[in-house]
Amino acid sequence: MAQVNMHEKLQQASKMLKEAQQAVIQAQGQDIQTVERAHELLNQAESELQNLQNQAGREAIENSQFQQAFESLHDIRQQAQEAAQNIRDEL
Repeated sequence: MAQVNMHEKLQQASKMLKEAQQAVIQAQGQDIQTVERAHELLNQAESELQNLQNQAGREAIENSQFQQAFESLHDIRQQAQEAAQNIRDEL
């Protein structure tokens, strides 16, 4: 797989992760719809990363930016779940 194509896909996934993280931050304690939007962005980013892994195989897995994106995905998903739970607890 061309390095440029992988880099572009990683950047796209990273952008989605950043948007999701911003949505989680904005939703803290107030807006379940924003948390749901974050989950949608996380699912899209995860799909991008999985597609990239399927296309690039080991090259993607060994890429540090790819690894970092997957770690961010996990961390942001955890934050979104906690934000959703906090909102539900307040209701």
